[in-house]
Amino acid sequence: MNKLNKKKFLKQYSSSPKFHGKLLRQGGVEWQQLIKYPQDYYAADSGSVPGMIYYTDTVAFAKKHHLSIIQILEEFESDCGKLENKPSPQDETQYFNWLSWFAWESMMSEVISFLES
Repeated sequence: MNKLNKKKFLKQYSSSPKFHGKLLRQGGVEWQQLIKYPQDYYAADSGSVPGMIYYTDTVAFAKKHHLSIIQILEEFESDCGKLENKPSPQDETQYFNWLSWFAWESMMSEVISFLES
């Protein structure tokens, strides 16, 4: 397990180390728990990620890191195709909440790949 430390993930595997470090802090899940049960923490809307439960937390995070999240989203859509059913920016709460969840789940897919490597 020692080789699966957070520092190694951020330094060698993360596509956005600084942002992912902030996202991990926001999520509030201990790294050891995250890597022990990654599927339990994958879906941000599951209620298992303490920092991604309340709109006050998710909306504030997405507003603060909007540019970073949009860049990750654009790269994802460039690689995989446009996502349908994204919330409209007109509904700020749903839009920013969705962006936070997207960012978390995108990062978690990288964490899971890291664990499988």
